[in-house]
Amino acid sequence: MNKISDIASLEKDFIDNIFDLTSNIRNKWPKIEQVGAGKTVCFLFWEPSTRTKLSFEHAAKRLGFNVLDFSPESSSLKKGESFEDTILTLLAMKVDGFIIRHPEDHISKKIISMLPEDVFYINAGDGNHAHPTQAMLDVYTMKEKFDDLSTMKLTILGDVNHSRVIPSQIELLKKYSCANINFVGPESLISKKFSPSFSEISKNSLADRDILFILRVQKERFKDDDGLDEAGFIKNFQVNNEFLKNSGFNGFLMHPGPMNIDAEITREAANSENSLVLKQVENGLYLRTALLSLIL
Repeated sequence: MNKISDIASLEKDFIDNIFDLTSNIRNKWPKIEQVGAGKTVCFLFWEPSTRTKLSFEHAAKRLGFNVLDFSPESSSLKKGESFEDTILTLLAMKVDGFIIRHPEDHISKKIISMLPEDVFYINAGDGNHAHPTQAMLDVYTMKEKFDDLSTMKLTILGDVNHSRVIPSQIELLKKYSCANINFVGPESLISKKFSPSFSEISKNSLADRDILFILRVQKERFKDDDGLDEAGFIKNFQVNNEFLKNSGFNGFLMHPGPMNIDAEITREAANSENSLVLKQVENGLYLRTALLSLIL
């Protein structure tokens, strides 16, 4: 398995191996075998990234890879070169693998069709479709707290419709028999396919939930008909001390980042002792190191 496009295409045994290696790497860090020595990986990010891009870059360099950081804004794409010709040009430069983020849904299919069998590929996010490594690091973080995910109760709050993380996360949690998932937020941000969902928080309604997974409002992906009352969202769904007290939630807080402080979450909540936000970032480094090690 050297092409990672989405979670559905991965066997659970493969993911278990990634999780096991992630734990080994975490325990050994930074003393990591340089299995990527002599190989070159190319990063192509058409959309902004901090956690995904830098953790992959840190992982690749720690493993000994040569890293090419392709910038669409300063490339021949600006002169009219096509996406396809860009990939073919980089293949002609003997690149061994690609890590790509792109705004087009399902573009992984096109990318994989262009790549030779021995060239690896990792989807770092394609439109609203998938973000497999974010899902893996999130579920790995959950497993650190709940070894048996089948008993875990998860609530996802915020802009579900525009998230590429959530479809991947739900697909992965299915592989671990986690079915107790519900959704909270404005009706305009949660389509009917995400069920059960709730458009208001009542007294102690989250008292029995184990994890509250918080999503920012992705206004950059809104279409003209995706109306949102931002003031109403903050008033009713911002995760702050009052929200936590009223909802009765006393579990762990997670957020895939980037956080919009004082929108979907306050600084106090993000930095609280129940927050796993920075643990997610740390685990992302270890997991992406593990994935790059296994994918060769």
